[in-house]
Amino acid sequence: MLWILALLAIGTVAYLAIKGRIIRLQEEFQEELRRARKRPQSTLPSEDMTRCDVCGTYSAPSQKKDCGKKGCPYARPGLE
Repeated sequence: MLWILALLAIGTVAYLAIKGRIIRLQEEFQEELRRARKRPQSTLPSEDMTRCDVCGTYSAPSQKKDCGKKGCPYARPGLE
């Protein structure tokens, strides 16, 4: 009879220890989620793409260059 009570006590302690650990893991997980949501979004510069009327390709306004087709609005003078 005594060994049954001992097993019951050990089982209760083990259950409470496991339950406490699960609760701590859940709290840590929630804290990491809060931190992840607070991180700033990307601050990389972005530009809208624009379409070239001559060749139909899209490029960023700061990176437009001669497409090589006749009538390209970005052709350098004297290269045609």
